Amino acid sequence: MRILIFGAGAIGSVLATMLSPLHDVDVAVRGEHARRILEEGLIIRGAVERSAHPGTEPRGRYDMIFITTKAYDVEQASRSAEAFSGDETTIVSPQNGLRHVGVLTERFGDRVVLSPTTMGATRIGQVEVRLAAMGTTVVGSMHGDPGRAEKVAAVLNEAGVRSEVSDNIIGEVWTKAIVNACINPLASLAGVPNGVLLERRPLLAIAELACSEAVAAATACGVVLTRHDVFSWVKDVMRSTRENRCSMLQDIEAGRRTEIDEINGELVRIGEANDVRMDVNRSLWTLLRAAEGRQMPSERIEST
Repeated sequence: MRILIFGAGAIGSVLATMLSPLHDVDVAVRGEHARRILEEGLIIRGAVERSAHPGTEPRGRYDMIFITTKAYDVEQASRSAEAFSGDETTIVSPQNGLRHVGVLTERFGDRVVLSPTTMGATRIGQVEVRLAAMGTTVVGSMHGDPGRAEKVAAVLNEAGVRSEVSDNIIGEVWTKAIVNACINPLASLAGVPNGVLLERRPLLAIAELACSEAVAAATACGVVLTRHDVFSWVKDVMRSTRENRCSMLQDIEAGRRTEIDEINGELVRIGEANDVRMDVNRSLWTLLRAAEGRQMPSERIEST
Protein backbone atom coordinates (compact mmCIF):
# COMPACT_ATOMS: atom_id res chain seq x y z
CA MET A 1 0.00 0.00 0.00
CA ARG A 2 1.20 3.50 -0.81
CA ILE A 3 0.89 5.85 2.17
CA LEU A 4 1.72 9.56 2.41
CA ILE A 5 2.30 11.22 5.78
CA PHE A 6 1.63 14.92 5.29
CA GLY A 7 3.78 16.60 7.93
CA ALA A 8 6.53 14.96 9.98
CA GLY A 9 5.96 16.37 13.45
CA ALA A 10 5.81 14.04 16.44
CA ILE A 11 2.69 12.07 15.44
CA GLY A 12 3.57 12.05 11.75
CA SER A 13 7.08 10.81 12.46
CA VAL A 14 5.81 7.96 14.64
CA LEU A 15 3.28 6.91 12.02
CA ALA A 16 5.86 7.05 9.22
CA THR A 17 8.33 5.00 11.24
CA MET A 18 5.81 2.36 12.31
CA LEU A 19 4.19 1.98 8.88
CA SER A 20 7.37 1.97 6.77
CA PRO A 21 8.36 -1.70 7.30
CA LEU A 22 5.02 -2.86 5.88
CA HIS A 23 4.15 -0.25 3.27
CA ASP A 24 5.58 2.14 0.70
CA VAL A 25 5.66 5.30 2.84
CA ASP A 26 6.60 8.85 1.91
CA VAL A 27 6.55 11.96 4.11
CA ALA A 28 5.70 15.40 2.74
CA VAL A 29 8.24 17.81 4.22
CA ARG A 30 10.52 20.49 2.80
CA GLY A 31 14.00 21.93 2.90
CA GLU A 32 16.41 21.00 5.66
CA HIS A 33 13.87 18.74 7.34
CA ALA A 34 13.52 16.65 4.17
CA ARG A 35 17.30 16.47 3.73
CA ARG A 36 17.83 15.27 7.31
CA ILE A 37 15.16 12.58 7.03
CA LEU A 38 16.59 11.42 3.71
CA GLU A 39 20.11 11.17 5.15
CA GLU A 40 19.40 9.96 8.70
CA GLY A 41 15.92 8.47 8.59
CA LEU A 42 13.38 8.83 11.41
CA ILE A 43 14.05 7.53 14.92
CA ILE A 44 11.63 6.66 17.74
CA ARG A 45 12.88 6.30 21.31
CA GLY A 46 11.01 5.42 24.47
CA ALA A 47 7.96 3.12 24.53
CA VAL A 48 9.10 1.82 21.12
CA GLU A 49 12.67 1.81 19.78
CA ARG A 50 12.64 1.89 16.00
CA SER A 51 13.98 3.67 12.96
CA ALA A 52 12.94 3.90 9.31
CA HIS A 53 13.90 5.64 6.09
CA PRO A 54 10.70 6.82 4.36
CA GLY A 55 10.85 8.72 1.11
CA THR A 56 10.70 12.51 1.11
CA GLU A 57 9.55 13.19 -2.45
CA PRO A 58 5.81 12.50 -2.79
CA ARG A 59 4.78 11.42 -6.26
CA GLY A 60 1.67 10.05 -7.91
CA ARG A 61 -1.46 8.85 -6.13
CA TYR A 62 -1.61 7.27 -2.66
CA ASP A 63 -3.99 4.78 -1.10
CA MET A 64 -3.96 6.64 2.24
CA ILE A 65 -2.90 10.14 3.18
CA PHE A 66 -2.47 11.01 6.86
CA ILE A 67 -2.76 14.77 7.51
CA THR A 68 -0.45 15.23 10.51
CA THR A 69 0.41 18.91 10.29
CA LYS A 70 -0.41 21.39 13.03
CA ALA A 71 -4.16 22.04 13.15
CA TYR A 72 -3.82 25.58 11.80
CA ASP A 73 -2.07 24.24 8.67
CA VAL A 74 -4.81 21.75 7.76
CA GLU A 75 -6.43 23.94 5.12
CA GLN A 76 -3.16 24.48 3.25
CA ALA A 77 -2.20 20.83 3.71
CA SER A 78 -5.54 19.65 2.33
CA ARG A 79 -5.07 21.75 -0.80
CA SER A 80 -1.58 20.34 -1.31
CA ALA A 81 -2.65 16.77 -0.54
CA GLU A 82 -5.33 16.92 -3.22
CA ALA A 83 -2.63 16.60 -5.88
CA PHE A 84 -1.69 13.17 -4.47
CA SER A 85 -5.19 11.79 -3.97
CA GLY A 86 -7.61 9.99 -6.23
CA ASP A 87 -11.20 8.85 -5.93
CA GLU A 88 -10.16 5.83 -3.84
CA THR A 89 -7.68 7.64 -1.57
CA THR A 90 -8.61 7.64 2.12
CA ILE A 91 -7.75 10.86 3.96
CA VAL A 92 -6.94 10.20 7.64
CA SER A 93 -6.96 13.01 10.22
CA PRO A 94 -5.57 12.59 13.76
CA GLN A 95 -5.73 16.38 14.20
CA ASN A 96 -6.39 18.20 17.46
CA GLY A 97 -9.41 20.47 17.83
CA LEU A 98 -12.56 20.62 15.74
CA ARG A 99 -11.96 22.82 12.72
CA HIS A 100 -10.22 20.10 10.67
CA VAL A 101 -13.49 18.14 10.48
CA GLY A 102 -15.22 20.75 8.34
CA VAL A 103 -12.14 21.66 6.32
CA LEU A 104 -11.39 18.08 5.27
CA THR A 105 -14.93 16.86 4.71
CA GLU A 106 -15.68 19.89 2.54
CA ARG A 107 -12.74 19.01 0.29
CA PHE A 108 -12.70 15.20 0.39
CA GLY A 109 -16.25 14.23 1.39
CA ASP A 110 -16.85 10.66 2.54
CA ARG A 111 -13.22 9.71 1.91
CA VAL A 112 -12.28 11.28 5.28
CA VAL A 113 -11.58 9.05 8.28
CA LEU A 114 -11.15 10.85 11.60
CA SER A 115 -8.61 9.34 13.99
CA PRO A 116 -8.23 11.12 17.35
CA THR A 117 -5.33 9.61 19.25
CA THR A 118 -3.97 9.52 22.79
CA MET A 119 -0.46 8.81 21.50
CA GLY A 120 2.09 10.61 23.69
CA ALA A 121 4.92 11.76 21.43
CA THR A 122 7.36 14.66 21.52
CA ARG A 123 9.73 15.62 18.74
CA ILE A 124 13.21 16.15 20.22
CA GLY A 125 14.97 16.91 16.96
CA GLN A 126 14.27 17.03 13.25
CA VAL A 127 14.51 13.25 12.92
CA GLU A 128 14.01 11.96 16.48
CA VAL A 129 10.83 11.49 18.54
CA ARG A 130 10.40 10.46 22.16
CA LEU A 131 7.36 8.20 22.47
CA ALA A 132 6.01 8.15 26.04
CA ALA A 133 3.06 5.91 25.17
CA MET A 134 1.50 4.52 22.01
CA GLY A 135 -1.94 5.16 23.46
CA THR A 136 -5.05 4.32 21.44
CA THR A 137 -6.12 5.72 18.11
CA VAL A 138 -9.88 5.70 17.52
CA VAL A 139 -10.97 5.77 13.89
CA GLY A 140 -14.32 6.37 12.29
CA SER A 141 -16.08 7.78 9.27
CA MET A 142 -18.68 10.53 9.51
CA HIS A 143 -20.30 9.55 6.22
CA GLY A 144 -20.23 6.77 3.71
CA ASP A 145 -18.89 3.24 3.98
CA PRO A 146 -17.49 2.34 7.44
CA GLY A 147 -15.18 -0.02 5.56
CA ARG A 148 -12.72 2.83 5.12
CA ALA A 149 -12.36 3.23 8.89
CA GLU A 150 -12.03 -0.52 9.35
CA LYS A 151 -9.26 -0.61 6.75
CA VAL A 152 -7.38 2.25 8.45
CA ALA A 153 -7.66 0.51 11.82
CA ALA A 154 -6.39 -2.75 10.31
CA VAL A 155 -3.38 -0.99 8.74
CA LEU A 156 -2.51 0.74 12.02
CA ASN A 157 -2.96 -2.36 14.19
CA GLU A 158 -0.83 -4.46 11.88
CA ALA A 159 1.95 -1.88 12.27
CA GLY A 160 1.71 -1.88 16.08
CA VAL A 161 -0.31 1.34 16.43
CA ARG A 162 -3.19 0.28 18.70
CA SER A 163 -6.48 1.27 17.03
CA GLU A 164 -10.20 0.64 17.28
CA VAL A 165 -13.22 1.63 15.21
CA SER A 166 -15.93 3.90 16.65
CA ASP A 167 -19.47 4.39 15.38
CA ASN A 168 -19.55 7.78 17.15
CA ILE A 169 -16.41 9.38 15.81
CA ILE A 170 -17.72 12.94 16.17
CA GLY A 171 -18.32 12.25 19.85
CA GLU A 172 -14.75 10.96 20.10
CA VAL A 173 -13.32 14.05 18.37
CA TRP A 174 -15.34 16.42 20.56
CA THR A 175 -14.41 14.57 23.76
CA LYS A 176 -10.71 14.79 22.94
CA ALA A 177 -11.07 18.47 22.01
CA ILE A 178 -12.72 19.19 25.36
CA VAL A 179 -9.94 17.39 27.25
CA ASN A 180 -7.35 19.41 25.35
CA ALA A 181 -9.28 22.64 25.97
CA CYS A 182 -9.28 22.01 29.72
CA ILE A 183 -5.64 20.95 30.08
CA ASN A 184 -3.45 22.51 27.41
CA PRO A 185 -4.03 26.26 27.86
CA LEU A 186 -3.86 26.09 31.67
CA ALA A 187 -0.70 23.98 31.69
CA SER A 188 0.81 26.34 29.12
CA LEU A 189 -0.05 29.54 30.99
CA ALA A 190 1.21 28.08 34.28
CA GLY A 191 4.27 26.56 32.60
CA VAL A 192 3.77 23.19 34.27
CA PRO A 193 3.36 19.50 33.37
CA ASN A 194 -0.23 18.28 33.13
CA GLY A 195 -0.30 16.59 36.54
CA VAL A 196 0.40 19.81 38.42
CA LEU A 197 -3.09 21.03 37.47
CA LEU A 198 -4.52 18.42 39.84
CA GLU A 199 -2.50 19.89 42.71
CA ARG A 200 -3.42 23.55 42.19
CA ARG A 201 -7.07 24.02 43.13
CA PRO A 202 -7.57 27.38 41.39
CA LEU A 203 -6.33 25.94 38.09
CA LEU A 204 -8.43 22.80 38.52
CA ALA A 205 -11.50 24.94 39.18
CA ILE A 206 -10.93 26.89 35.96
CA ALA A 207 -10.53 23.61 34.07
CA GLU A 208 -13.87 22.40 35.44
CA LEU A 209 -15.62 25.61 34.33
CA ALA A 210 -14.06 25.35 30.86
CA CYS A 211 -15.26 21.74 30.68
CA SER A 212 -18.80 22.64 31.70
CA GLU A 213 -19.02 25.28 28.96
CA ALA A 214 -17.63 22.93 26.31
CA VAL A 215 -20.03 20.14 27.27
CA ALA A 216 -22.92 22.62 26.99
CA ALA A 217 -21.71 23.58 23.51
CA ALA A 218 -21.62 19.92 22.48
CA THR A 219 -25.13 19.38 23.82
CA ALA A 220 -26.41 22.43 21.95
CA CYS A 221 -25.00 20.95 18.72
CA GLY A 222 -26.56 17.55 19.35
CA VAL A 223 -23.18 15.87 19.84
CA VAL A 224 -23.23 12.74 22.00
CA LEU A 225 -19.96 12.70 23.93
CA THR A 226 -18.24 9.40 24.63
CA ARG A 227 -17.90 9.98 28.39
CA HIS A 228 -20.80 10.46 30.78
CA ASP A 229 -18.72 12.50 33.24
CA VAL A 230 -16.32 14.37 31.01
CA PHE A 231 -14.53 16.25 33.79
CA SER A 232 -13.71 12.99 35.58
CA TRP A 233 -12.13 11.89 32.31
CA VAL A 234 -10.20 15.19 32.12
CA LYS A 235 -8.76 14.50 35.57
CA ASP A 236 -7.91 10.92 34.57
CA VAL A 237 -5.96 12.27 31.60
CA MET A 238 -4.15 14.73 33.89
CA ARG A 239 -3.11 11.75 36.06
CA SER A 240 -2.12 9.45 33.22
CA THR A 241 -0.04 12.21 31.55
CA ARG A 242 1.21 13.63 34.85
CA GLU A 243 4.80 14.19 33.67
CA ASN A 244 3.90 15.34 30.18
CA ARG A 245 4.54 18.89 29.06
CA CYS A 246 1.77 19.29 26.52
CA SER A 247 2.48 20.30 22.94
CA MET A 248 0.90 23.72 23.51
CA LEU A 249 3.35 24.41 26.33
CA GLN A 250 6.23 23.22 24.15
CA ASP A 251 5.08 25.61 21.42
CA ILE A 252 4.91 28.55 23.85
CA GLU A 253 8.38 27.78 25.20
CA ALA A 254 9.78 27.56 21.66
CA GLY A 255 8.10 30.80 20.55
CA ARG A 256 5.83 28.99 18.08
CA ARG A 257 2.18 29.52 17.30
CA THR A 258 -0.10 27.19 19.26
CA GLU A 259 -3.30 25.39 18.26
CA ILE A 260 -5.42 27.47 20.66
CA ASP A 261 -7.58 28.87 17.81
CA GLU A 262 -8.48 25.36 16.67
CA ILE A 263 -9.20 24.07 20.20
CA ASN A 264 -10.68 26.63 22.62
CA GLY A 265 -11.24 29.16 19.86
CA GLU A 266 -13.35 26.78 17.81
CA LEU A 267 -15.29 25.72 20.90
CA VAL A 268 -16.03 29.39 21.56
CA ARG A 269 -17.18 30.01 17.99
CA ILE A 270 -19.47 26.98 17.99
CA GLY A 271 -20.80 27.55 21.49
CA GLU A 272 -21.56 31.23 21.02
CA ALA A 273 -23.20 30.52 17.66
CA ASN A 274 -25.57 28.26 19.62
CA ASP A 275 -26.21 30.84 22.39
CA VAL A 276 -23.98 29.12 24.94
CA ARG A 277 -21.95 31.35 27.26
CA MET A 278 -18.27 30.52 26.69
CA ASP A 279 -16.63 33.10 28.97
CA VAL A 280 -13.93 30.83 30.46
CA ASN A 281 -12.93 29.31 27.14
CA ARG A 282 -12.90 32.78 25.55
CA SER A 283 -10.63 34.01 28.36
CA LEU A 284 -8.22 31.09 27.87
CA TRP A 285 -8.24 31.70 24.11
CA THR A 286 -7.48 35.40 24.67
CA LEU A 287 -4.68 34.74 27.19
CA LEU A 288 -2.94 32.15 25.00
CA ARG A 289 -3.02 34.42 21.97
CA ALA A 290 -1.56 37.17 24.15
CA ALA A 291 1.17 34.81 25.32
CA GLU A 292 2.00 34.20 21.66
CA GLY A 293 2.00 37.93 20.98
CA ARG A 294 -1.13 37.76 18.81
CA GLN A 295 -4.24 39.87 19.17
CA MET A 296 -7.70 38.37 19.04
CA PRO A 297 -9.35 38.24 15.60
CA SER A 298 -10.96 41.59 14.76
CA GLU A 299 -13.86 39.91 13.00
CA ARG A 300 -16.04 37.07 14.18
CA ILE A 301 -15.05 33.89 12.35
CA GLU A 302 -17.86 31.54 11.37
CA SER A 303 -17.64 28.04 12.85
CA THR A 304 -17.22 25.03 10.61
